[in-house]
Amino acid sequence: MEETVKIIKEIENYINIRLNRNQYRETARLVYEIIKYAYAKKQDIFSSLHAEFSGKTIYGRNKFLHLKKILVKLRFPSTSHAREILPQELYLPQNAEYNPSTYHPKGKFSPEKIFVEESVKNSGLEKNFARLFPEVKIEHIPRISFLRKNLGFSLQEFKKPYVFIVKENWDFIKPCPCTKGHLGCGYWILNLGFGCPFDCSYCYLQQYQNFPGIILPANLDDFFLKTETFLKKIGKPVRIGTGEFCDSLALDHITGYSRKLVPFFSQKNVFFELKTKSTNIKNLLEMNPARNIIISWSLNPQSIAEKEEINTPSLKEKLKAARTVQEKGYSLAFHFDPIIPVENWQALYQETIELLYSYTKAPFAWISLGTLRCNRELKVIVEKRYHNSSIFSGELLLGRDKKLRYPEFIKTSIYKEMFGWIRERDSKTPVYLCMEDKDTWQKSIMPAQNTREIENYLIKNNLYRLG
Repeated sequence: MEETVKIIKEIENYINIRLNRNQYRETARLVYEIIKYAYAKKQDIFSSLHAEFSGKTIYGRNKFLHLKKILVKLRFPSTSHAREILPQELYLPQNAEYNPSTYHPKGKFSPEKIFVEESVKNSGLEKNFARLFPEVKIEHIPRISFLRKNLGFSLQEFKKPYVFIVKENWDFIKPCPCTKGHLGCGYWILNLGFGCPFDCSYCYLQQYQNFPGIILPANLDDFFLKTETFLKKIGKPVRIGTGEFCDSLALDHITGYSRKLVPFFSQKNVFFELKTKSTNIKNLLEMNPARNIIISWSLNPQSIAEKEEINTPSLKEKLKAARTVQEKGYSLAFHFDPIIPVENWQALYQETIELLYSYTKAPFAWISLGTLRCNRELKVIVEKRYHNSSIFSGELLLGRDKKLRYPEFIKTSIYKEMFGWIRERDSKTPVYLCMEDKDTWQKSIMPAQNTREIENYLIKNNLYRLG
């Protein structure tokens, strides 16, 4: 930050301008990112200024607009070369600093506090925690909503290992949310928990969770009743899974959820997916598998995961776990999401795909591709919580949905490459894009007109796993 302040002072003196508050904020943000992410050096900034201002007489607000134009070109070189960047595409918040008091999980999960709602007191889930962590006092509370008011919360405590055992009353099954104007895939979420023991920099829960820790429902029987009703009503094969708001297996040695979920869904005319970044597969190996039970892993190159997916197993450990459950008889799926195009990303992701196919056997139930995208607020949150993260080093701009996304020409190039590398090794696994629009589908992997078409594509290619 100090370097940014010095450079701005020099810029003001060099072009004889005094920036107002908003101008200073935007300039500081652009200069900070240009230097931090090595798009240019200080001398490059001043060389560009010299070329723009030398021999010209520029007055008033125009002087700042010329300055901003130069900095935008330096910060977003590929996009600026491809097309004009519109003012409404830029998100230039005030610079934020990493807070060294931020809590980050390390090693095996061990709760620091356990809270249990009175309505599920003495549940099997509470007994599991009491047995495995006898040293941790369990506090019974009327409802979690009362506790939120008194517990207090700061962003630095987001990943504190607190556990809340609750009775879920409303959100049992819900459609996977998809941004307006983008194509979904017909996926349904079994809402088994909120939060996880891993600490990924890009996790969108950081924007929504207003208290630390992990919420775990104790009333699985209610989930099953609601699921029975839902399946009778919908009357066709669908894809349902956990793992959107939690990790499906990371705490399975404590919750034992999979021991009830697998037998239940293996008898249903659905594809049930457990999404994970963990290697916690012991319970799965002790049960009878079924091909309509899909165990899936989110994958990123090891060098990216080390920086952006704190406290997760290594890439090879995940793939070894995937191979083990596949050999047991479960089906597999994989998610390259978010794809983060860091320097030399092509080599990194090619190597990851090669490892995937060397450890496991295709065809898989599905593979999804998704580039990094998020609500704009996450950018500042990440800066405050992660000292070494570089997820926002890329040329992310505000899209039509007001989320930070890569421009279309960057996204389509990434998807084409990823799809090609997968198809070189695997012609049968259905591959789909997560939350992209029709144009991106058309230019990347295949035409797609609507959510129903994508859903049918994924279901049809997996019907042989039922029965």
